Amino acid sequence: MSETTNPLLSLLRETYGDEWNIRRSETMWIASTRKSESDHAPTIIESDVERFVALLEDPPARVHALPASDGRGFLA
Repeated sequence: MSETTNPLLSLLRETYGDEWNIRRSETMWIASTRKSESDHAPTIIESDVERFVALLEDPPARVHALPASDGRGFLA
């Protein structure tokens, strides 16, 4: 089934498309945020569609890059 004929993909795009760019591979559901200033994770990747939808509804927090004392960034 192609992306253009997948009814579940179409439904997810219709429901969450304002916030997320949603696509599908053969084994994974992938969503990337449309709002770069959001406080949640910019990308969600899941193989289980129920877990994927739960994460779209309540995404994990974004990991922010914080400056290190030497001026380089690090992840927190």
